[in-house]
Amino acid sequence: MSLPSHLTAPPSGDITVWTKPSCVQCTAVKRRLTEAGVPFTERDLTAEEHESDLEYFRKLGYRSAPITAHGAVAVPGFVPAEIDRIIAAWRAEKDAEVGA
Repeated sequence: MSLPSHLTAPPSGDITVWTKPSCVQCTAVKRRLTEAGVPFTERDLTAEEHESDLEYFRKLGYRSAPITAHGAVAVPGFVPAEIDRIIAAWRAEKDAEVGA
């Protein structure tokens, strides 16, 4: 899935995790990223400034948080294998930057 530019990762190339308060799956995603040593930006889907993000994800059929994104890839929910793929993609990107 290709994300619109206003939803893509911050310029630093970090992973973005859209969350909601008291979300167990959100906590699991954040813990997995933290344990992997991967930086991420958290955005609260219930915050007014992210209202358009919430509407966009609803139009895609996403009905729950978290939504984890890196580049143009977004993964709804806590699916360990998918989160690990995002982590691997982030690491490959960082390795390429170091080798450049």
